[in-house]
Amino acid sequence: MNEEKLKILQMIEKGTITPQEGSELLKALKVKSDEQSPKPPKKQAFKMFKIRILSSDGDKVNVQIPLEFAKMVLKSPGKKGIPKLDKLKEIDPDFDFSSIVDMIEAGTVGKLVDIQSNDGDIVEIVVE
Repeated sequence: MNEEKLKILQMIEKGTITPQEGSELLKALKVKSDEQSPKPPKKQAFKMFKIRILSSDGDKVNVQIPLEFAKMVLKSPGKKGIPKLDKLKEIDPDFDFSSIVDMIEAGTVGKLVDIQSNDGDIVEIVVE
């Protein structure tokens, strides 16, 4: 029991305040305590990493994985964990996966990549 509660109970015992007044003080003390106590952070919904590739030769790729898993895969050598991600390199050989990781780690949300090539290839990478 903390000191403030103990003092209130002693005041009631000595007759300095009535039990009703003590009760009101204890309630106020609890409210004050509740306001000051840190609340656990709200759990955020999973963010998803989405890749959509429509190539002119008919390939269609739709990948949707949890963002944390995507970060791990994109940081790994070879980037073999996401199916058909090599198709992105075919469309844009200069594409830099590390820039995607940098954007994700910076907390960027929304469309990260939107590529439309002259021959009809479309690539979108989104964090939602």
